[in-house]
Amino acid sequence: MKLTASMEKALNEQVVKEFHSAYLYLSMAKDMKREGFPGYAAWLTKQYNEEREHALKLSDYIEDRDGTTEFGAIDAITTHFECPVVVAEAALKHEEYISDSIRTLFKKARAEGDLETEVFLQWYITEQVEEEANAHDVLSGFTASHEDTAALHHFDHFLGKRKD
Repeated sequence: MKLTASMEKALNEQVVKEFHSAYLYLSMAKDMKREGFPGYAAWLTKQYNEEREHALKLSDYIEDRDGTTEFGAIDAITTHFECPVVVAEAALKHEEYISDSIRTLFKKARAEGDLETEVFLQWYITEQVEEEANAHDVLSGFTASHEDTAALHHFDHFLGKRKD
């Protein structure tokens, strides 16, 4: 069953947003590595890989619905971060933006009566709850420890043990 042209366009726009998310997390990881936070850099690199997977999953879905993936331009990342608290704040804000985008797609699918896309997007809605919770936890950990060098580096080490 083919996607409507407007749904295909909207899903392709989300593919670009997910690749931009990956690009952003990779940039953040490199900044944190440079600033001496290897654990957070490793955590952010895992986020980078996860966001790429999200984009590819969307792309596969578009193609499964007889559509074509359009790889639009990804905006450059020009901001550099020197502090993990600022990175964590930016990451949380970005995840909230992506959550909003997914909810908009879901509502569009519902309005179009595209049950298949609505069901497909439920996974992303659940995933975004987890993404926001993780981003909030990281921000809380860095905020609580940012004035205590030992605690800050202990939290960084903890983040480096992320398995998924």
